[in-house]
Amino acid sequence: MATAKITEKSTDKRKAIMDACLSLFCESCFQETSTASISQKAGVAAGTLFLYFGNKEELVNELYLECKDNYASFIEEGIDKHTTFKSQIRHIWDKNLEWKLNNPEKLKFMMQFCSSPYITKMTQEKAMNRIRLTNDVVKRAIDNKEVIASSPELLSAMISGYFHTAALFLLEHPHSKNLKKWSEESFNFFWKGIN
Repeated sequence: MATAKITEKSTDKRKAIMDACLSLFCESCFQETSTASISQKAGVAAGTLFLYFGNKEELVNELYLECKDNYASFIEEGIDKHTTFKSQIRHIWDKNLEWKLNNPEKLKFMMQFCSSPYITKMTQEKAMNRIRLTNDVVKRAIDNKEVIASSPELLSAMISGYFHTAALFLLEHPHSKNLKKWSEESFNFFWKGIN
């Protein structure tokens, strides 16, 4: 019984550290964020951070993977209800936008660190493997002749780039009465472009 409580508390402390890290890295750069400031913001003793993470680099890599996993899990949820390429891509677009609007700090963190030297090659590979949904959907669509493309990777990259750019524009206007209309228009622009 006591073990369950310790595990629960440990999980809470780890989450507090991760949340503090996310907040602080979004406020300032990696070098300016000390482990002491992370511990202080998390409300844990200075040495507690090192019970969970070997160093700041390990912490930032774990946070990066956690954000990518959270994003991928959200996007994947419900995709199996869609059978056509268009409906699957529309699902990815809608979930992508919803996640980004609801998680601006995680998005900012992922954008800051996607090409950072602090993110290891192994972390980059794990992250890429975790977010392969668009590539898998595109590959199936090419195999089923729903779309013509010679490279699923190229088309996936272009789709992801388009969705990201549209999402960033919409994020700049989160309270606009045109948000839904712009979301619809941006998807329609994209869809016409690949058909």
